[in-house]
Amino acid sequence: MAWWCFASVTPGLEESLAAELSELGVEGRTETGGVLFQAELPVLYRVQLRSRVAARVTVRVGRFRADQYDALATRVRQLPWKRFVHPRQPLVVRATSHQSRLRHRDAVERKVSLAIGDSLKGPRLPGPRPPREPALVVVRAVKDMVDISVDASGDGLHRRGWRKATGRAPIRENLAAGILWRAGWRPGEPLVDPMCGSGTFAIEAACWARGLAPGRGRSFACERWPTHDRKAWQREVSRAGGGRVRTPILAADRSGEAVRDARSNARRAGIHDDVSWEVSTASKLEPPGRLGEGDKPGLVVVNPPYGKRLETGNASRVYRDLGRALRAHWRGWRLAVLVPDRRLLGPLGISGLESETQFRNGGVRVSLAVGLIGDGA
Repeated sequence: MAWWCFASVTPGLEESLAAELSELGVEGRTETGGVLFQAELPVLYRVQLRSRVAARVTVRVGRFRADQYDALATRVRQLPWKRFVHPRQPLVVRATSHQSRLRHRDAVERKVSLAIGDSLKGPRLPGPRPPREPALVVVRAVKDMVDISVDASGDGLHRRGWRKATGRAPIRENLAAGILWRAGWRPGEPLVDPMCGSGTFAIEAACWARGLAPGRGRSFACERWPTHDRKAWQREVSRAGGGRVRTPILAADRSGEAVRDARSNARRAGIHDDVSWEVSTASKLEPPGRLGEGDKPGLVVVNPPYGKRLETGNASRVYRDLGRALRAHWRGWRLAVLVPDRRLLGPLGISGLESETQFRNGGVRVSLAVGLIGDGA
């Protein structure tokens, strides 16, 4: 049976997610904040295991009209909850309402929770105990239409399991993967991060180049569903690995502590030896001869400090110094840089940069600018 599924993503990276899902054999429709697609269980498992860009996957249980709370409860009882929730399993219901007569979120959540409980009532049958982990149900009321979905992911898909040590304002793993997608980077192209922090860009790139599935070694909410198919799950797990593509990757930071933490994260990810690590400022970092094949350039990806991360000076000076270093050592390489204000592209001094997209990182709206590093503006 195929269900309507929604893979969410940081708004602004919907096209990157759609392109990634297409490579996984999943064709969907981009919507604000994600991609809507139809999938049977094996395809749902594949997306959960192998999508690097998605933040979460939910499955639509029902969609109907309701403008009164009693009508809402009646329709909820009629939905096939036994496919997704065990009797007596804890429930968490989260509701949003926009221009709907069902305007009271607490009342919606209470009605839906009680109605699901009514739907699951019955004699206690022998078998394993219900999961301790609660099933998350998401309710969205827009005018008179109500969408009800169940979470298939559990923890957010950005949680790969390897990042224990983090610096200030770490970028989420799936957001880093989405930025690499949006910048056009693919395994095989050299990658350099001169301000690596906890190493997220480098580690995501190395795992991608190794063909390591981002969902390996973790569990998902859909594994706890009554309809979970263990054989189909194991087939997808066995197919989740891919071939390794030789990819030179260099990560550096001026902080020795940050590099130590990044190395620790890389060891947990199983790709420590796939990345060259250096303690260095961006101004002194140069492409080492061992990094590329001949003089083959690649992508420099950098998330400079901004806002509260700046301890001294100001953002303009940081971007001006970064631009000088890039023009001095990395001409001919492509650049993907995050900027909290597009006016900072001026001090950066690299002509031809195009602002690809906007999204939020750590609550700050930033732009991703991509282009070729040349002589300067």
